[in-house]
Amino acid sequence: MPPLTPGAYLKMRRCAAGLSVADVAAKIATAPRLAEHARAELIDLIEADAAPASFETIVVLSNVYWFDFDVLATLVRAALGADLKLPRICRICGCSDRDPCVQDVALVGQAVCEWVNVDLCSSCATPGAYA
Repeated sequence: MPPLTPGAYLKMRRCAAGLSVADVAAKIATAPRLAEHARAELIDLIEADAAPASFETIVVLSNVYWFDFDVLATLVRAALGADLKLPRICRICGCSDRDPCVQDVALVGQAVCEWVNVDLCSSCATPGAYA
């Protein structure tokens, strides 16, 4: 299986947060100002790895949904050809050892998932078990 791309990781984390592209586009601001439909198109391009995300865009996205900067940076480095060990990431929700599933965003650090397979967390293996 090919390594997860940076855009696919961001998409997985957005979906795990229960947000659509339109939800995120409505919550972010851009400079220069883009219309909401143009922000949604930009998010689609980033998630398809068809356009790079600037550092500012990554920071803005992190204000809307949780993802780990180090995991994202490692995936970007790998996509650019670096030979390095990739983080363990759930194939469904995109959680990792650095950012496990949590019950509440306010409780970051209080993990409610563990690994049940090399690329599957317990939250995704048994949906609703931690709701």
